[in-house]
Amino acid sequence: MDEAAPLRISSGALPKRTAPTAAIFGAFIVAGVVTTLLGPMLPVLISRWSLTDERAGLFFTLQFTSNIAGVLSLSALIPRWGYKTTLVLGFVAIALGLAGLNAASQVGGLGATAAYGYGLGLVLPSANLWVAEAAESRRVAALSILNFMWGIGAIACAPLVLLAQEHSAISWFLYGVAGAAAAAALILSMLNLRLPQRRPETAQALNPSAGRIVAIALGALFFLYVGAENSVAGWAAALAKRMGMNLWALAPMFFWGALLAGRAFVPVNPLRKRERVLVMTGLIMGLLGSAILTVTTTFWGVVACVAMTGLGFAAIYPVLVAWLTLLFAERAPKIGSAMFILAAMGGATMPWLVGFLSTHGNNLRAGLLVPVAACAVMLVFLLWIPRRVAS
Repeated sequence: MDEAAPLRISSGALPKRTAPTAAIFGAFIVAGVVTTLLGPMLPVLISRWSLTDERAGLFFTLQFTSNIAGVLSLSALIPRWGYKTTLVLGFVAIALGLAGLNAASQVGGLGATAAYGYGLGLVLPSANLWVAEAAESRRVAALSILNFMWGIGAIACAPLVLLAQEHSAISWFLYGVAGAAAAAALILSMLNLRLPQRRPETAQALNPSAGRIVAIALGALFFLYVGAENSVAGWAAALAKRMGMNLWALAPMFFWGALLAGRAFVPVNPLRKRERVLVMTGLIMGLLGSAILTVTTTFWGVVACVAMTGLGFAAIYPVLVAWLTLLFAERAPKIGSAMFILAAMGGATMPWLVGFLSTHGNNLRAGLLVPVAACAVMLVFLLWIPRRVAS
């Protein structure tokens, strides 16, 4: 493992199957928009249905709980039906869910959120697994490019929501993204996504006792990282709006923009070969950024805090995935499913916890102490990662 998440976009880094690869990369832009949609949309939904923060947090819970259901479905869908059917079903569910988010009732909106959350549970892991297998020895670079495309969608989401809000066209925006997801499903259904059999790779396995300890630590890091990421990005717009800022919907964009820029910087980062230090530095930046977010009083203060947090978080997830692959070798796919589920559980519970604490403490800033605490706990679990891997 030479680098955590290199982002050198070259022909050699890409899988050789150009058409399917291009289709999946393009579809992942749509997935990026959908994954981060709740952040800028949340104030709209709160206003539409007069929701408390606690009830609004249920949308995050539904999205990520149904995401877990999608991940659990992969063990049955991929071996039996293959990647193509799994991805097509995922994008169809996303299209139906986004269209349904225009429902007149909160219950309908929650059901629609569950539908597209389930679709994301199929699409996000499946696309990563397909690209990893298709790219073979260059899978880290190819996966970095794939997630770069996801980042484009994530960054585009907030300004698109703001533009739609200003023109009273939220419904048309949702139908448009639903149409893009449906188009992705149609294009993927016409392509051959079958992959040749791979030879098993040499394992660098841990002994059972150490393996359990490291698995617990990695599981905690996956859970806390995704929870913290979605807590900051998911509630930034709501915080900015309550501060009376006209550009409130853009707040999440600065988080995702800093995250994407940070991942682009990883290949030249002097810490890239010292992964423990890289992750530790990122967590400290995330802790400081999210802590200052709880006391800042200006829109640009919010922007600076979420950008600092996003920049700090940039390398963490790619490094965690790389550690998973290196530490568990041929067991990585099975253990990785558990890690994806824990990550989704973090996304399902921690943003909701922000809303719960905000409602009962009558202060959103109190709820935003959740990602601060998560960063602090992650720094502790980081000590459990073997130095031979993380040094």
